[in-house]
Amino acid sequence: MAAEVANFDAGAPWVKHLERAHGLIHAVARFIEEESEPNAHLAPAARKLESGLVAMYNAFDGRADRGTAIGVAHGRVWEAAILLARAGLPRELAVLRDACGELVAAEERFPRVPIAGRSTAPLRAGSDRLPLHVIERASLAPSFRAPEVPAPEPEVPELALHEPKTFEELKAAAEAMRQFVKERAKARLDASKPAVKPEEPPPEEEAPPGFAFAPEAAISEDTFIRRWARSCFEEIGMLGVQRAPLPSDDWRACQSLELRMIAAIDAVAALGPTAIAHLEPWAMDAPAADPMRIFAVAMIGGCLEGRDALACAERVLFRFGPGDPVVAEAFASAMKLAPNPFVPNVMRALYASSERGCRAIAVEVLGYRGWLTPADLEELCEEEEARVFVLALPALAAARHGSLERALARAFAHENLDVQAAALDAMAIAAHPRAALAARAAAEGALGERTLVRLAIVAREDDARWLLERMRRTPTPLAVEAVGWAGLGEAVPALIKLLEAEDEDVRLAAGAALDRMLGANLVQQIEIAPEVLDDVAVVDPNPEPARGRVSLAELVSNPRDVPPVGSKDTLEVPSAEPERWRAYWAEHGGRFDRKLRYRRGQAYSPSVSLYELDRLTLSAEDRRRLLRELATRTGKWVHFDPHDFVADQVKALQIWEGIVPG
Repeated sequence: MAAEVANFDAGAPWVKHLERAHGLIHAVARFIEEESEPNAHLAPAARKLESGLVAMYNAFDGRADRGTAIGVAHGRVWEAAILLARAGLPRELAVLRDACGELVAAEERFPRVPIAGRSTAPLRAGSDRLPLHVIERASLAPSFRAPEVPAPEPEVPELALHEPKTFEELKAAAEAMRQFVKERAKARLDASKPAVKPEEPPPEEEAPPGFAFAPEAAISEDTFIRRWARSCFEEIGMLGVQRAPLPSDDWRACQSLELRMIAAIDAVAALGPTAIAHLEPWAMDAPAADPMRIFAVAMIGGCLEGRDALACAERVLFRFGPGDPVVAEAFASAMKLAPNPFVPNVMRALYASSERGCRAIAVEVLGYRGWLTPADLEELCEEEEARVFVLALPALAAARHGSLERALARAFAHENLDVQAAALDAMAIAAHPRAALAARAAAEGALGERTLVRLAIVAREDDARWLLERMRRTPTPLAVEAVGWAGLGEAVPALIKLLEAEDEDVRLAAGAALDRMLGANLVQQIEIAPEVLDDVAVVDPNPEPARGRVSLAELVSNPRDVPPVGSKDTLEVPSAEPERWRAYWAEHGGRFDRKLRYRRGQAYSPSVSLYELDRLTLSAEDRRRLLRELATRTGKWVHFDPHDFVADQVKALQIWEGIVPG
């Protein structure tokens, strides 16, 4: 792993002032980029802000004397403020005035004792966890757009006319004016025409296949670096978005993809400053929000030492909009894992934002990494925004915060069903004594079937029996799945009977529930048609005749040149054949007590949940349910999430092994 970053406090008061100034400057820069009216002062102001930010990054990262760099940044921001005043923008001028105030406060609160400089050490390849590389380089300079000022029209001398005294003089003056207007129009037309391109030389004669008249010219070193860095950049984005295990794959199998991602990050760092300087332009170049590029720039920035590297990812986030779920998910996914010590500073800046998308990202990442303070949690108990409140509830439960009861009361009275569902999850995480009662009450309300599996996770024996009776009345796939999680022995005959149901989804759910309870390992192969698109709930104003589901190839290809359909995919799932399960139950049913709860063929205990979490090939959502089940049954909490790298998941499971009795 790379050398440690210089040992200074990233949460020191002077750093906080710099962070506030950093956010204010970027807010003004975004206004300049969004401005459409041409103004001769905006582009110079943008250049001043760029140089001011470079000076601030020098102060953050110790690439220059920090006190001097803060003073330089103050000077550049002040010059930009003067230009905005000349441009007649009082609101933006006030924002830059506040930024100058923050920079003055940073200068005043800068410690008078020496701060350790930047550490230097050779680059080292990452292992099974994300590295933090320290590279000798200049601070990354942003590049802000500004509205172009149109070129001035060519000057045409005014026509001097004498006052006519006769009709002949008046006629001559009119003719002179017509000629003047004609010449001025011609001058304007000539000025607007593009420059004449030189004639292109005739194409060279192509060499016959397998031959060349002369070898190609050698590419420059910068071109070589950019090509390889771009390849690594795209691979990091692809792996970040697609590294989750496929159905029926072992979760440890994704470690090979993680090692590829780490190797690509190492390669970008080894390619040096030239490669790093192109990360932001590559991400900004996307015509629309591209989650792979957003993840890549955020992940690489999070693995490079320096505040400027993370600032690149912030600018990409704001370019494509933090309110877009695709953008927010990709950015937060990288920030949950990134080792850069300035990640908390970035999240604090987003948390202080008035934009709801920014606050949601901040709460998600801060809660995931356990960085929410007691004061933050107290404030989030009164959160009004539903999306933020949903993300805050699990963090409140994991911290066992004293205001959890108040937050739960607000959540269950909330009109948003996602908030109510998050409250049930929070009760499971906190091992709340009334979790089962709340889940059963919610099942009778607006949440309905969304509550059933949540109830099964925290269920007591009477709750498991209630779930069984509900399934008998209304055998839906979710009700069947919940009975499988509850695991009551007397439910087995009812589940075997549902294997003959007309609804295929109910039959498959019954087979999965029996497998979860009995652990018989009775499986079957099912085929999935290739490239079949799911139906999308979009109202088409000009609907075409229904054709059923179509493949992606058929949708985008010319009807005369549609590629072949391809072979079907095969997936292994629990058997839904009634005869096989009846035979198994007739042979082994005698060893199951109808009044006990079972999981994977054993009487349920938390150790079985830990076994499933560790050894079985389950979906990410099922593994998160198992974690909540462990928290409910043990009353303990250890952070664990399928999004973590495999090495971190293994470490968390080892901690759980010390908590769960064997």
